[in-house]
Amino acid sequence: MKDSLPLEISEFEQLLRKPNSDPTGFAGFFNSGEVWVARVPARLDVMGGIADYSGANVCEAVLGRGMLMALQPRTDRTLRIRSAQVGSRSLPVETRIPLDYFTSGDAVGNYKEVRTLCHANPISAWAAYIGGSIFTLLKEESVELPYGFSFLLLSAVPMNVGIGSSAAVEIGTLSCLNAYLGLKLDGARIARLGQMAENHVVGAPCGIMDQIAVASGREEKLTHILCRPGSVVGEVEIPRGTGFVGINSMVRHSVAGNAYGNVRIGAFMGKRIINDIRAKTGRAPLNYLAEISAAEFQGEYEKEIPESILGSEFLARYKTHDDPVTTIQPDATYRVAGPARHPVGENGRVLEFIAALQATKNGNEQSLAAAGELMYGAHDSYRDNCDLSVPEVNFLVEAVRRRGAKNGLYGAKITGGGTGGTVAIFGKITALKEHIPQIATEYSRRVGVMPDIFEGTSPGAIEFGAKRYAFGPNGWQRFNV
Repeated sequence: MKDSLPLEISEFEQLLRKPNSDPTGFAGFFNSGEVWVARVPARLDVMGGIADYSGANVCEAVLGRGMLMALQPRTDRTLRIRSAQVGSRSLPVETRIPLDYFTSGDAVGNYKEVRTLCHANPISAWAAYIGGSIFTLLKEESVELPYGFSFLLLSAVPMNVGIGSSAAVEIGTLSCLNAYLGLKLDGARIARLGQMAENHVVGAPCGIMDQIAVASGREEKLTHILCRPGSVVGEVEIPRGTGFVGINSMVRHSVAGNAYGNVRIGAFMGKRIINDIRAKTGRAPLNYLAEISAAEFQGEYEKEIPESILGSEFLARYKTHDDPVTTIQPDATYRVAGPARHPVGENGRVLEFIAALQATKNGNEQSLAAAGELMYGAHDSYRDNCDLSVPEVNFLVEAVRRRGAKNGLYGAKITGGGTGGTVAIFGKITALKEHIPQIATEYSRRVGVMPDIFEGTSPGAIEFGAKRYAFGPNGWQRFNV
């Protein structure tokens, strides 16, 4: 890890140390008791995207910026939650949740009740990521909280741009509590709890790759994850002299919307149809769609999968699509062939991509270009099979493709799920420094605003660890946990 502190930590310490008389600091939010801090990076989905819930391999990077979560115990049974942004002056947002809202009689409540609570007031619905993570910890780990906490979320990245910000909030919340309470939960368990919070409280039917990436990612490495259900396979070296950056399309990204959820439903419908075929020939069912190869899918199953199907027709024929976090609407029409084809093909592309990176030696242009072409293939499949991309994102991908490997830009693709968000770009570091500002300027003429550029690398939550701040004679001091 670099000697310099991440931006979020530096900003937090500056605000924490402001005098009580300065209302722009944290003196009015925290008292002089101990404050515990976790810091989580944003992530860049290099390869894999929405194939995670189908059991695919994915390849993720951690970015240089992210968010910080700080907590301090209270004397009452209230969760006080404040969200603030690093950088330009902005108004903090705050809400409170009585811990008793998470109980039903003498027992922990249920996900449905807490989800309804967190979304009842649209103005405070953002707190579902923090409150949902706390509730999930209480419910799944049987943790008891005799008192509440003041939680501060300090973010250096915008929300809803496709770089895993929601997962970072969840993992930051859980990592803070894990350290403070001494729970000794490992990265895999923290990631799983974060995914459960997003699925069952936030209501987004995401896979687990984002939570694993920001929890277990390593600085200056790519993380190879197998989402069956979710484990780190290993780390992939970024070839010397190359790097990954993201450009924000400025089109709002969301995995909680109908478009993303419908593609997931289509993929699970495809798996259910394939398992019906396998049952008729005495073969074991697939646990994950990505267990089969693209050649097997095309040769044996593709012709049996409809391009689209009415929800009621599917339910009459197959009863269920075996997905616990989405619901088929009888009067909705779902695309099936494309959403099923994408994760099968993407799984193969991810493995080829990793092999291409590992084959690069001394800047081998051929292998670097091959890895980039696989990124273009991933984007094309996302656009054509899933029908989730948007013109603005396609413009950015094509701007990279036009410059091409001859100019040191190897590949580009949309990140994560949803319909907008950020484009991941792979190239030589020198080429990225030269061409990314040019592309951003070109794009600004199209959309009327200069897009965010996400670059750099930093430790994942586990690698970074937790920090404890104590107030003494010399003011606030930081201690590693």
